[in-house]
Amino acid sequence: MLLTKLPVFADEAIYIRWAQLIMDEPARYAFFALNDGKTPLFIWLLVPFQYLFTDPLLAGRLVSLLVGFLQILAMGYLAKILGGQKKAVFFSMLFTAILPYWYLHHRLALMDGLMTLFLTLALIAVIKEKIFLLSLFLGLSLWTKLPAILFVSILFLWKPKLKTGVGIFGGLLIFLGLKLNPAFGQLFARGGDFLYPISEVVFHGLWRQTIINFPNYFKYFLIYLTWPIILFNIASLFSQKNHKNLHLLFWSAILFILPIGILGKMVYPRYLLPAAIFLTVNAGLYLENLVNLANKSLAKQTLRVVILVLLLANIISLSGIFIFYSYFDVGSLPLVAADKVQYLYEWSSGHGIKESSDYILELAKKEKVAVGTEGYFGTLPDGVLMYLHRRDVTNLYVEGIGYPIKNIDPKFVAKAKNFDRQLLLVNSHRMELVLDQKYLLKNYCRPDNKPCLQLWDITDYLQTNL
Repeated sequence: MLLTKLPVFADEAIYIRWAQLIMDEPARYAFFALNDGKTPLFIWLLVPFQYLFTDPLLAGRLVSLLVGFLQILAMGYLAKILGGQKKAVFFSMLFTAILPYWYLHHRLALMDGLMTLFLTLALIAVIKEKIFLLSLFLGLSLWTKLPAILFVSILFLWKPKLKTGVGIFGGLLIFLGLKLNPAFGQLFARGGDFLYPISEVVFHGLWRQTIINFPNYFKYFLIYLTWPIILFNIASLFSQKNHKNLHLLFWSAILFILPIGILGKMVYPRYLLPAAIFLTVNAGLYLENLVNLANKSLAKQTLRVVILVLLLANIISLSGIFIFYSYFDVGSLPLVAADKVQYLYEWSSGHGIKESSDYILELAKKEKVAVGTEGYFGTLPDGVLMYLHRRDVTNLYVEGIGYPIKNIDPKFVAKAKNFDRQLLLVNSHRMELVLDQKYLLKNYCRPDNKPCLQLWDITDYLQTNL
């Protein structure tokens, strides 16, 4: 299936696994995400799709695909209410459909796309002064992912009115509905994993360390939105037509990026996705201005028309290359360096997990199999457990045993001793236990000679050494 060409990513495995736990024990696991500092709405939306499809990764990514379709419609409407005519609406929707930033994140089972959709709808509600809808969509965005709170200042930027404050207050009340759950306090327990304290950044000069990463963030947009889109945004600052809205769009993007960039310990492109709302629509509005200007005196504006066509061709070709690789050669996807590490090269990339899970299931048809995996949650063992859900696991036992693998956890050995075969699933660069190569059953290597996912038969090793 084309939607599952890119192997499962660590966070996807976690979210889908949480959804499966809700399917099994809803009363116990409905709000389980709170314990890991996540709000639960996206996890809930994954649940019905897990019932509809046998491939859990396909089911999860279909949620984001549908969110992407709604995002396209929302972007067209946003362009319209900001003064855009048919061309601006068309360009805004086209860019949202094909630009790598949108295309990638609407095909991963992650929370960022849904949060961005709700924030787009909240912005539309502010512009239209629909206070109830503002409260609803802001509240839903916060129930999806906490960084939505950064949008509050942007909403005031667009409509600095009492109505806006009332709508935002309503959204915060919706969010605080989560406080009824005892695990609410855990939402803020992991903030230090991703953000530096404001006091350290501002008063102790830590901003000097974080600000040097801004060229990397600029590169995210340059590659994922393409350089012509960035060029249109910069040029829009000098446009005479629709001047106010173009400026608001541009500076709204900056206002969202700044706090994450200054406070963030590690900022991945998906964290900045909401900024693409403004940059994409801005490009659509500005491009319409250029097209209309060219049409007024086409004979005298030949050079302008040629440049415009070349820029559009560049956007489409760069996006087309990205889409082509996503279908036919995911290992060659032109990702930024940070995403290559996450999605393709490191332990967080689920290369080989589907294949390993299928192989283990086949073995379990004939004998009892115990599998120890690297890690305790995430890509392993959640990725394996995700693929085993609603399958016949009568003869199977899977448990994470930590990393790096220097030895086999005695607790796992004790539980696995009554099984016919014991296996170890581990990434090659986290494997410090020395085993004879004859016990290597499967080796699934990542692109560009990066670490491999390895499946070892450790039955003889355990019998001999323990």
